[in-house]
Amino acid sequence: MTASVSEPVHDFVDTRFSHLPYVDELRSADGLSRRLGFAVRPRRIRVKPGQSAIVAWQREEPGRLGEFDDWGFTAVMTSPDKLANARRRAARHGQELIVHAAAEPRSAGATGAVLVSGGVLADPRIGTHVSRTLDHLGGDLRIIGYNPARRLLLKHTPADGAPEFVRIAADSQIHLAEAADRWQRTQLPSLPVEFVGGRETATRSPWWGTGDLSDRPDPKVAEEVGVIIAELHRSGVPDNGGEPAESVGASAEADRALGSPLDQLETISRSLVRLLPAREADIFGLLSGLSRRLGPKRKLREIHGDLSPDQVLLSNSECRIIDLDRSGYGPVGMDLGRWIAACRIDSRLHELERPFIDGYRSAGGEATDLGIWTAWAVLVAALEPWRSCSETWRDESMRIIDLAGSALEGNAPTTEVAP
Repeated sequence: MTASVSEPVHDFVDTRFSHLPYVDELRSADGLSRRLGFAVRPRRIRVKPGQSAIVAWQREEPGRLGEFDDWGFTAVMTSPDKLANARRRAARHGQELIVHAAAEPRSAGATGAVLVSGGVLADPRIGTHVSRTLDHLGGDLRIIGYNPARRLLLKHTPADGAPEFVRIAADSQIHLAEAADRWQRTQLPSLPVEFVGGRETATRSPWWGTGDLSDRPDPKVAEEVGVIIAELHRSGVPDNGGEPAESVGASAEADRALGSPLDQLETISRSLVRLLPAREADIFGLLSGLSRRLGPKRKLREIHGDLSPDQVLLSNSECRIIDLDRSGYGPVGMDLGRWIAACRIDSRLHELERPFIDGYRSAGGEATDLGIWTAWAVLVAALEPWRSCSETWRDESMRIIDLAGSALEGNAPTTEVAP
């Protein structure tokens, strides 16, 4: 597959993609800052075309008003009922939603959309969970990640204790605690997970290590991770003996967000075509080729589900693999493909691909076609630059699409894993 020339930048491409007004502003630091009246940087956007859009933002000059005033969201809502419910929930926690633009008059083509903003505690889905969790936490709190209406990540340092990682989600995290328990029982290197305040939507783990493998690439650690993942795949055999299932993921949240590998591929491909119509032939060509070769018959094993170097914490020569919220039964190629995709998309991580595969092979990892699964994982990552509000998302996404084509054509250093 050859790269096409860069297509011209079209105004309102985001609006056309989402079938909603204001979405161009949500992804623009300048536009969003003008609406809010202070400088912010958009961090992550989530869109349900024709229904809603929400972006997480962070102040450019944090620290003046406190951690929970430095982060917030701006959203496009089209349901009056949902807006009213969001306002009531925010008010219960002393928060308010700021309405920037009211609904248009109901007429042909009108969406009835309202543009609103609020702080993290006013988040329409997780605000209540955040407020309840804070009742059980004291000491210093620092937000380290915010996926609007989905989850909030905190570093919590109690006044009289060691720091810990706190995760607050919109849905039950029982599946995460169960996965962490399985890893602990089988002596796979991860971290324990406990609930905060007895609520299933908030968990805590020790704050461990001095960084992650994406910040400090180490081929020896990558090889060790390959060995660990081979052991995970070997030990995690479903009770049904490995019969194919329709979806991957141990939780309702994971199923809704991810679906099966083919579901993910089809959803991402259609979004990419709407955003990058000049690449339609390439994208649907990849979708067609992968759909035929992935097929419905797949041996299932327990997998991490979102494996990449930034999920590997480091401390001297030791490592811990974290973020098991997408863990479940699935094809082993999903883990291998995601790791390789991360290494190829980020040039800083190229040196981690081969050692990981070598470690996996040396530990008797399952046989699979890496070309197919790498192409799958690369293509499903091609929407990430847009979701993360990158200003250069077009060029980044087109480069990733070309990487997926190369992987499918077999232009890769490793194309098959055999025990």
